[in-house]
Amino acid sequence: MTTTHILGMVYHIPLGLTFGWFVLLTGLGLVARAATRSRKLLVQLPGPPPAGWIKGHFTSLVGSGSIAFQEKIIAEYGSTLKLNGGFGEEFIFTTDPSAIYSVLVKERPKFERPLGSLLLIRSILGGGLLAKGGDEHRTHRKILNPVFTMKFLRELVMPIFMGISKQTCHGIKKELQASKSTPKEVDIFYWTTVAALELVGEAGLGYSFSSFTGERNEYNIAIKSVLRVFTKIVPFMTLIPFLYRIGTPSFRKWILQHIPHRDLQRLRYAVGIQNSQAEEVLRTREALISSGEDLSSQAGRGRDIVTLLMKAGEKEGSAFHVDHQEMIGHMNTFIFAGHETTSSAVARILDILADQPHIQMQLREEIRQYFENNSKDTNYDGLLELPYLDGVVRETLRLYAPVSFINRICEEDTVLPLQHPLETSSGNLTSIPIKKGTRVFMSISVSNRDERIWGEQASQFMPERWIGSKIDEITQPGSHVPGIYSSMMSFGAGPRACIGFKFAIMEIKVMITELVKDFKFEPSQEKYRWETFNMQAPYLQKDENPERVPKLPLKVIQL
Repeated sequence: MTTTHILGMVYHIPLGLTFGWFVLLTGLGLVARAATRSRKLLVQLPGPPPAGWIKGHFTSLVGSGSIAFQEKIIAEYGSTLKLNGGFGEEFIFTTDPSAIYSVLVKERPKFERPLGSLLLIRSILGGGLLAKGGDEHRTHRKILNPVFTMKFLRELVMPIFMGISKQTCHGIKKELQASKSTPKEVDIFYWTTVAALELVGEAGLGYSFSSFTGERNEYNIAIKSVLRVFTKIVPFMTLIPFLYRIGTPSFRKWILQHIPHRDLQRLRYAVGIQNSQAEEVLRTREALISSGEDLSSQAGRGRDIVTLLMKAGEKEGSAFHVDHQEMIGHMNTFIFAGHETTSSAVARILDILADQPHIQMQLREEIRQYFENNSKDTNYDGLLELPYLDGVVRETLRLYAPVSFINRICEEDTVLPLQHPLETSSGNLTSIPIKKGTRVFMSISVSNRDERIWGEQASQFMPERWIGSKIDEITQPGSHVPGIYSSMMSFGAGPRACIGFKFAIMEIKVMITELVKDFKFEPSQEKYRWETFNMQAPYLQKDENPERVPKLPLKVIQL
């Protein structure tokens, strides 16, 4: 039994006739129990009118217009407000720097990932790092850290990144040569996705997905499908721990098999594709390790995630053990997180460069000069330090963060401090008392665009703001948010911040360098829009097919 079964049940609670009988028999009592608990905030905060009782404001918060919704409510109600979750829950939504610092850093032991979130992630990706909490998370993170050190990345991973980026350029050139039209419109998102999958496979797992064969990659499609269905389940996270206890595994499996809803079937199919691919990778790596073959000549050189986890469990006297399903979970998590973040970020940068040719020209000139002056630098160490390239990447990740919000649940009664006092009917609040079980949502996207932090030009794309300046000079005096990457929330903060952010930054910089060096990008005549399902991806405006996949058409000219 996997929690995917549970998630299918959760998702169908509001579907009426299709699922009504199951609600009456097994779910209704638990829903009532969840709804009748005290789920109100201790202090009444400003906020929009209550939304539907079943999903609350989650439909807006995780839908395709998520960022616009977040910006609207912050502008209207202030930096800290109340939103409604499902089944009568009230939660806090904030961009306040002091509140965010308290939750993610200063008072971190009091705030954990909600159990519903952990179970939801575990059901889709397995028992990887994102699905673990407390001491278990710390133990696994410590073992995985060597994969993400800068020394390892520079010495062993950088050459892999360069090689795959060159393969990507070669693939685009072949596509251009096969076309008679000039300039040719290329689906850039296809190529960034293909490259990102191969990059995380070879550099992180020591495995090649053979991504450049030109064949349809079911794994890539499965990941995109998982993301869309995932957002539809989010409103029911608070019920997942209850539904997880319903009946026996065989009963839950039977229920799953008899729910004819399309999205659930899509989720089952996508999770199956993910797991089968991870199984293949694991079999390949286990066979190689068991053979005793020297791994130093292999991709990752024996310091990939699979090898590190296996060797950690083999150490004499070690209490650490990763079972088969946990290993699959770690692999799925790494592929999903690394693949989605970088493919979207690289595509977004190319979209910006096409729209702002003066930035593209300046970046290309910096890259050209680097290669002209460093022809013997085979490790490309200086590439990562190029100031304008660095500014373009930082500014993109500031304005278009990979994930739009994060959330935590309060594990004990506490007080949430505020940098920006709230005006309420009972006076100005400089702190908010919150009780155990209260969820706090923190907007990354709005925080990264807050004029009180970034100044009046916060919404403008300005790579030069990062050049030759310290972070205290970039942000406004006294307004500093926690973040492992340039005082931004883009990769989180504190002990649960993204473990692979250095890996992702290096990957993005290398891919952009090779692409901008070899090609010129111009806007397409095809209309598209970036949509947010907590993560962001581009979709053709004319494509309303629910099974659609992301696409980013750009005019590409080979240089």
